[in-house]
Amino acid sequence: MIKKITLITAASLIFNLAICQTTEEKEKQLEAELKLEITDTKNSIKTIPLIYDEIPKNLNFRGTVVESLKWKDALGENILVFTLSGSFDWKEYYKSGSQKYDIQDKSELYVYLFQKRSNQNQFQMKWRMYDYTKCFGVDMYTGFIKKAATITDLDKDGISEVSIPYVLICRGGMDPGTMKIIMYEDDTKYALRGETAICKQKEVMYGGTYKASESLKTNRIFNEYLEKRWEMHKCEKLN
Repeated sequence: MIKKITLITAASLIFNLAICQTTEEKEKQLEAELKLEITDTKNSIKTIPLIYDEIPKNLNFRGTVVESLKWKDALGENILVFTLSGSFDWKEYYKSGSQKYDIQDKSELYVYLFQKRSNQNQFQMKWRMYDYTKCFGVDMYTGFIKKAATITDLDKDGISEVSIPYVLICRGGMDPGTMKIIMYEDDTKYALRGETAICKQKEVMYGGTYKASESLKTNRIFNEYLEKRWEMHKCEKLN
C-alpha cells in the first residue's frame, strides 16, 4: 500500500524542523493542487494556471499533479507540470544479483515541459526533470519550495527559462537537507546543487553551501540570478 506524505500548507514554511517527526506522525493525503504560486514580479513571463482537467489528456506523466501552467514564447506553446509521488515502499537489495532485500521508504518528484510548435498539432515532451529521496526509519521530505519556481526571459532572446528549486531530506538529527535549483532554457540545463542552511531568525548557523554546474559557470546572467534565488530560499528555520 502506498504511504501518504505531508505537504506543507500555505500557512506554513516549507522548511521547519519542528514538523520533521516520524513518517506516521506526518502522514497526510496528497493534494491534487499545491498552488506553488510561481512568481518573480520583476522578471516573470505571463503564465496561465491550469486546473487538472485542463491538462491535455494525451500528455504522459507520473505522480500526483501539484501545479500546472501554460504560456507562449518564441518556440511555441508550453505546458509545465509539477508532480509528486508521495512516500512508498521499495526494495533495496543487499548487492547486485542478490535475492535478499530490505524494505525502504522512497518518494519522488517530477517536472515535465510539454511544447507545441507552430507546425505541430499536439504537445510533445521537451524535457523531464526527476529526483527522489530514499530513506528508512528517520525523517524524510521530497518537495518543491513554495513561491520559488520562476518562468523568465532574463537574456531577452524570446525563449523562456524555467527554474525549479526543491528540497530532499532524509535525516534523524539536525543535518542540512539537499537543495537544488534546476534551470532549463530550451533543452539546455543549468544547476546549483548543495545543502539547505540551518538558520535562526535571519542568521545562518551552518550549511547553505552549493556548487554551480559547468554550464552555469559560463553564463553570467543566469548564474547571478540563481545565486540570488538560492540566498532567498536556502534557510530551514529553527523555532
